Amino acid sequence: MPDLFQKLDTPPKDAKGFLWTDYVELRCLTSLDGLYGEGQVVDLETESDELMVDEEADNDDYFEGEEELPDADGEFLKNNEAVDRKWADISARLSARKISMEGYWPFEIHEGVLYRRYDAANRRHVLYVALLVASALRYCVKVRQSEVTASLEEIGFHLFKSLMPSGWQVRPFGAHQNIADGFEGTLGQKFASLAAEVYPRYVRPANEFDARNTGDGGLDIVAWHSLGDATRGHLPVAFAQCGCSPGDWEHKQFEGSPVNMDHKIGLQHPASNFYIMPHDMRSLTGGWERGDHIGKVILLDRVRIIRLVEQYALPETFPIWPFVQEAAQLRLVI
Repeated sequence: MPDLFQKLDTPPKDAKGFLWTDYVELRCLTSLDGLYGEGQVVDLETESDELMVDEEADNDDYFEGEEELPDADGEFLKNNEAVDRKWADISARLSARKISMEGYWPFEIHEGVLYRRYDAANRRHVLYVALLVASALRYCVKVRQSEVTASLEEIGFHLFKSLMPSGWQVRPFGAHQNIADGFEGTLGQKFASLAAEVYPRYVRPANEFDARNTGDGGLDIVAWHSLGDATRGHLPVAFAQCGCSPGDWEHKQFEGSPVNMDHKIGLQHPASNFYIMPHDMRSLTGGWERGDHIGKVILLDRVRIIRLVEQYALPETFPIWPFVQEAAQLRLVI
């Protein structure tokens, strides 16, 4: 099996603070000495404008492909003011995470230096690292990415099941299922099977889908209640999509919405639309990062995932994923 990570010495091109904070945590987790500070940021070979605190930077610049990774022998950063501003922003975010995700955050920050405090026997730490790696999916080699995304779908399934009221059916729909009783077959067959449960006003015929498509069609998890009389339709339904991209979420948040679903499966009443993402989208003011980009969606980010896992006593529900063990055991000199 190939190593999990690639190019960890390459910082994000995107200036957004939550992405840089994830990068610093990942570097600290995998470092030989288990610490990371402003000095390491100074050592990064990157362009000075990439260190500016710019919350409106274009997400499309964040690892949209291997060819867009910054050149390893780029200009050495000498803009101390930019470094100071960037590290002050990162430090503030690290301190906020210590509070907002207390008990799960496997680090300590002291006098501006981040220290690794990961405990392999602590299932809360395991969950946090799984979410951290999922947030940094572009640093995972492509052949290992599916096991990381599958873990997010697994987390999302158990959260979704806990959130749904008694009597609801909750089943996986996605392409990377680690949970039993999921919808199977081609995408057309999956929607046909779902239609047999929720009795919509319309479902696209299976032969109108690509016969080779076994993907999720925009859904990773579905939930519904039969109301004791399903055949007449008009049922309560909820759709959830999970995603790891720091940029694609801005359009993927709508994949479970009627605008994307009605031409595939048209319900008599719109389904509740959930989007589950591993990133920490809580701003330093307690609101949302890029809140003006969030549409009509019920959004679960890292803070909400962790708080719901704690509320529903789920830490022991999840396995110790092999990729988490690997990430936590790395001791890299970069």
